[in-house]
This record gives sequence, C-alpha cells and structure tokens, in this order.
Amino acid sequence: MLIYYIYFICLSVLAVEYELNPFKSKGLLIFIGISLALMAGLRGDQVSRDYLLYQYAFDNIRDFIPDEAGGYFSVYEPGFIGVVILLKFFFIHNYGVAIMLFFACASVAMKIFVFDRFSINPYLIILLYFSHYFFLHEMTQIRIGFAAAIFLISLIFYFKNNYKTFVGLILMATMFHYSALVYLIVLFIKKENFNWYIYSFLLIISFVLGFMKFPLFTLVGNLFSISGNSGKIANYSKLIEYGLSDDVKVFNIINLTKICCSIYLMYLVPKHEFLKDQKLIFFLKCNIISIFTLSLFSGVPLVAFRLSDLFSVVTVFNFAYLAKYLPFLRFNIWFVILIAGILFYSNIIYGGLLGPYEILKLK
Repeated sequence: MLIYYIYFICLSVLAVEYELNPFKSKGLLIFIGISLALMAGLRGDQVSRDYLLYQYAFDNIRDFIPDEAGGYFSVYEPGFIGVVILLKFFFIHNYGVAIMLFFACASVAMKIFVFDRFSINPYLIILLYFSHYFFLHEMTQIRIGFAAAIFLISLIFYFKNNYKTFVGLILMATMFHYSALVYLIVLFIKKENFNWYIYSFLLIISFVLGFMKFPLFTLVGNLFSISGNSGKIANYSKLIEYGLSDDVKVFNIINLTKICCSIYLMYLVPKHEFLKDQKLIFFLKCNIISIFTLSLFSGVPLVAFRLSDLFSVVTVFNFAYLAKYLPFLRFNIWFVILIAGILFYSNIIYGGLLGPYEILKLK
C-alpha cells in the first residue's frame, strides 16, 4: 500500500508548489501520466477485484460474439471486443498485460491532457483524480474508465459548440461501455446560464429520495422480462431481487463532500463571477445531476453507482474551483488537499477498493 501513499504525498507537494509558484512543465505531466499508466497497466491480478474477471473475458472473448446474424453484444461492447481481439492477434503471449496497458495508457493520457487544458492547477486536478477516479476506473473498471476519458476529450469540442464531433465521440465511448450513451444528455445542459431554483430543488429532492429506496429498476426489469428481453437490465434486477448487490449509502462521505461543494459554489461564489465561467456552470450542473441520480436510483445500486459516476467524473474540477473561491486565500489549497485526503481515505483505507500493490508476474 506504500506506493499509493507516496503518490498522494508527491502529488500534494506538486499541487501546493504550483499554487504558490505556478510553473510550466509538460515533461513533468508526461512523466506523471506514464507512471500512473504503468501502475495501472502492470498491476497484479490480486490488486483489484475486477482483474480476474477481465482476464477471463480476454481468454474467452470470442464466446461473447453471437454466431447468428443480427445478434447483439449483450455482455461486452463491440469496441472492447475489437480491441481485445486485435491485441491478442499481435501479442500471443501475455496479451492480458498488453490489453491492460493499452486501456491504462489511453485513459490516463486523455484525462491528463484534459486536466491540463481545463484547469488552473493541473497537479491539483491530478491529485483529486488519483485519490478517487484513478482507483475506480483505471485500476478497476477499465471499460467505463476508457469511456469516461473519451467523454472528457469530447468536452473540448462541446465548449467550442462543435456538437457534431461531440456526438461522434460519445458514440465512440458507447462502443466501450453502453452506459456512455447517457452522456448525450449533455446536449440539453446549457452552459451559458444557471437556474438556481431548479438545481436547488434537485439538491433538496436528492435528500428526500436518499431516504426512499424505491424499487424503480426492479419494475423496469420486470417489464423487460415480460417483453422477452434478457440483457443487462434483467440481470441487474435479479441481482437486486436476491440481494447480491451492495446497498447504496446516499449520505456517504464522498457524496456529502460533493453536496457541500455544490452548495458553496452555488451560493457563496459572487454571481457575476460565477456566470462568466461556462466551465464552472457546466461542471456544477453535472455534479448536481450526479448527486440526484444516485438518490433517484438508490433502490437499484448497480444503476445508481453507474449513472452517478458517469456525470461525477467532472467533480474533480468542482473541488479544484474551491482553491480559487474559498475565503482563506493562500490556505485554500490545503482545504482542497484535505478533500483529496477524504477521497483517498474512503477508497483505499476505509473502502478497501484495492489490495496491496504488486506488479503482475509475466508468464
């Protein structure tokens, strides 16, 4: 576990140094990206809970391709299957490592590129990302991590009002995780203005829904069963029915931190400054939507976590904005690092998301 602590400390030092004495170093960002990608791509098969499941998929990937014409990919997405088959063709031995390295390198590279482009302090964003989404995506859920990386790249075109390219990239992301299709909702999110009443209502109703775990998705699953469809939705509803999925704790420390951050940015940032920053408006809207969906689907954990994570991937930007808008001046950065520490503690120490780090032994 020591390597996780070392990375956290080093990134914290860089974030503070950049905040106090801004410096430009593309080489350092590239080095951080390469080291994180290697950490994820070369991890041992006991480090994360999903590794052996992915290795099984790599070994038996052709079994997931339907034989009959007009069939569909009900287990893994066509983009994921295509990448796996291609890399297995070129890497006959240790193809699992090659596949993991591909997804790790591609995801980390795209995310760090966007972090550097969109943020005032890229090292602070990387620290926040490392403390949560790096562990969740690159070290565990590689398909959704890759799809989220493509989504972040697509935002470059979204903010330029190039919606055709944005849609094209979202469709590409869907080829690696079907749930990424939900990102098309972004087309209906206006980045030019902010309605305080609507988003305040969403936060309030999130608290109410957090106490009411309505079995919404079970009912939807029943409808799919009646109609004869037996894809992922039916499987999700069965997991819920037999209690095989984790319960959603809406008021967990990470979600409460997101709620507090949203409230602060909504009400304590000067309105004239708030409305001038389209990125802040957009990221805050996504964060509140993430909080709302977690509460709305809290009765169906797998869907709640998935939809919430899709939109909350931009939460790292919201937290970073606190370094600019908190009232403690040069000490603001330390409060944001404290938030990163909370994320780190929740994932590695309290949540036990990952096991002790080790490098995979090649065959």
